This record gives sequence, C-alpha cells and structure tokens, in this order.
Amino acid sequence: MDNPLHYLEQQHCIFHGVALIASIDPQQLTPELRQMRDNMIKAMDLNALMIHRGLK
Repeated sequence: MDNPLHYLEQQHCIFHGVALIASIDPQQLTPELRQMRDNMIKAMDLNALMIHRGLK
C-alpha cells in the first residue's frame, strides 16, 4: 500500500466493518463472517495499543 492509513483512520474503518457485521442476524452469520468479525476486533485492540503508545 503506497499511503497507509493512520491508526485512528484504520480504527474508524475497522469499527465500521464490525458494525456492519454486527447488523447481520447472529443466526445467519457464516463461520467466515464470524472469523472476519473476530479478526477485526483483534485488529481494533492492536490499533488501540498503538494509539495508546503514541504512534500515529
């Protein structure tokens, strides 16, 4: 990627993705969507740590 997003911008994009998946009926979530949601939540946690450390 030529111009990577800053951590705060990444956080916003990831949160938007998680919110979209959360809007799906939980009983209709495929295993792939569950895995994607879980990975996004882990990425949010990692980004939060980086933001907390003062990285941008």
